[in-house]
Amino acid sequence: MSMQTIFRSGIVKPVTTADEAVAADRRYFDERPDDEEYIRKFVPGEFSKMELPEIPVGFRYATHVSATLRAEGQPVRRYRRLMAVVDTAGLEQQGLLGPA
Repeated sequence: MSMQTIFRSGIVKPVTTADEAVAADRRYFDERPDDEEYIRKFVPGEFSKMELPEIPVGFRYATHVSATLRAEGQPVRRYRRLMAVVDTAGLEQQGLLGPA
């Protein structure tokens, strides 16, 4: 089994609503027709509060987005998964991460 790289988005304009996240996802896949998935910043409101588990100090939420259906090469459906990623800046501030 080989590892596959999942790219993190380089979205310049901050996405602040679930509707903007949907539009940003569409743009991401439109501009990168060969990509099947990417990771972007979590947007409050895209998951219900019941879906938001507590995460350890030093982590933050992120969203893993996959293009699950394409028609004529265009992504027409996406699947989002909530994930937690390490926030190294937060760990450093709290003294939980030593020097590299």
